Amino acid sequence: MSIRNAITFIAQVDGDKSLRAECYKCKTKQELLAFLQNQFLSFTEEEFEEAINIMLFKCQSYEDADKIKQAEAWFSLFH
Repeated sequence: MSIRNAITFIAQVDGDKSLRAECYKCKTKQELLAFLQNQFLSFTEEEFEEAINIMLFKCQSYEDADKIKQAEAWFSLFH
C-alpha cells in the first residue's frame, strides 16, 4: 500500500472515464479499495488523505486545488 498509488489514483480518476465508471460500480469504500487493489492501486484511507495533502501543497493554481478537492469529496461519498 502506498501514498504513491493514492496520488496516481487521484490523478487518473479525474480524466479516466472508464476507471471512474468501474469505481461507480462499487457500493462501499471497502469494495472500492478492493477493486483498486486488483488494479494495482492499493492504498489505505489514511494514505489517500496524505496524498490529498501532498497534492494540495504542490498546487500552482486554484483550479488545480479544486480538482484535488473534488476527488477528495468524490472519494468521501463511498461509505
